[in-house]
Amino acid sequence: MREKRFNLAHRLIHWAIAFTVLFILLTVFLRIGWMNKDHMGEIIQQNLNKSGTQINTKDAALIGKAVRKPMWRWHVWAGYTMIGLYVLRIVLLAIQGVAYKNPFSKQTSPKDKFKGWVYIVFYTLLAVSLLTGFMVQNGPENLKHNMAAVHVQSIYYVVIFIILHIGGVLIADAGAERGIISKIISGDKS
Repeated sequence: MREKRFNLAHRLIHWAIAFTVLFILLTVFLRIGWMNKDHMGEIIQQNLNKSGTQINTKDAALIGKAVRKPMWRWHVWAGYTMIGLYVLRIVLLAIQGVAYKNPFSKQTSPKDKFKGWVYIVFYTLLAVSLLTGFMVQNGPENLKHNMAAVHVQSIYYVVIFIILHIGGVLIADAGAERGIISKIISGDKS
């Protein structure tokens, strides 16, 4: 375990990852919600119909998909950013050590084992998400469909991790680790 749990490098990487993940989630929610190609196609079709222009549903959905494409490029670029942040985080962990107790140790409490396992599972699944997302963009055509099928599942573990993480931090701040929220913002005080 590293001596200063919330040093500057840790905090910068933590918040960069947090905001990048939230931005990626925003693009996903926009894509499946307001900017859904079928929903947008329906709006396009209805408005064109008002002006006397007829367009079929499939073509309207294609236009809807084209309209949201610039937004989706931001998702891809945020994914590349996330790959860089992930590599930085792993390098930082290798240099400074981890901030949680070893879940494999018999001396580690069940609560700390759970925290350790949550982080191990999160970083493993994050690696899978980043690899599959990269392969969807840059891999061979015959793998893209399967990679996309795996990549889409990322939303579930990310949302679960965010809930566990925020819930755990709030519980810790209200209990045994008072001030943990201010430490991740302003750092450890000597």
